[in-house]
Amino acid sequence: MTELGWLKFDEDKIEQLRESLNFFAVVSPEKWEEIWGINLSIDFRKSQAFDSDRGAITAWLRQGEIEASKINCADYNELKFRDALRQIRSLTIKSIEVFQPQMIELCAAAGVALAFVPELPKTRVHGATRWLGSHRALIQLSDRYKTNDHFWFSFFHEAGHILLHGKRTLFLEGQDIQDTIKEKEADVFAANFLIDPGDWQRFIANNSLNRKAINQFAEQLGIHPGIIVGRMQHEQITSYQNYNDLKEKYCLNTQNSFLVLTSDSPKGKLPISPLR
Repeated sequence: MTELGWLKFDEDKIEQLRESLNFFAVVSPEKWEEIWGINLSIDFRKSQAFDSDRGAITAWLRQGEIEASKINCADYNELKFRDALRQIRSLTIKSIEVFQPQMIELCAAAGVALAFVPELPKTRVHGATRWLGSHRALIQLSDRYKTNDHFWFSFFHEAGHILLHGKRTLFLEGQDIQDTIKEKEADVFAANFLIDPGDWQRFIANNSLNRKAINQFAEQLGIHPGIIVGRMQHEQITSYQNYNDLKEKYCLNTQNSFLVLTSDSPKGKLPISPLR
């Protein structure tokens, strides 16, 4: 957390404790336990990840709240959010310098704060959704999985939670998180929003699912071919070793801004610059 700039480092343990409490906006460890332990939703607390890594996970979640507080959001509007998602889907083919600020702006106009927060050690979390009051939601994404197929599916999965499920539950996505009915519903929402089920069935019925077919299908749908490759790999239509060069790789720098690593970059050289 200190390396990421979330906390100031202090060799004095008492001062470091005070710094940590200020980060969480609580006055004592007991108050931290009350807010980040007892009062968290049952669905979150029953996961194995919560039992083993609560400190790391809650710190990551708290940083998401801090990032969200910097975003000027309108009150939540479902129709505007659905329209924002349609526009964001068309951004999957754009460069990261283009789509990241537009994603944040479109979501904010619909009442959803979109925060990008680097993964902390031991969190094993790549996404979360929760409501910050009755009129504003938060989608929080990490860079645990570096490829754009995971990124876009995770975003639309979290959007599915907002549209399909209630305002009282924290949805946390990652290793050791229990697979619930609501998680499966969000998966289906994301898959179908990115690729219409009828279009997908017609595509996989084709016996020639090669690179050319993938690119043509992506162009037809107006989405990035990496999304199609990820879906094919997930459904075991192709090996996880195939067509990975059609994906892009994303990571977060210490200022919480995405960097894009293109597959054709010379080995050892990354001609990238952070989005400010």
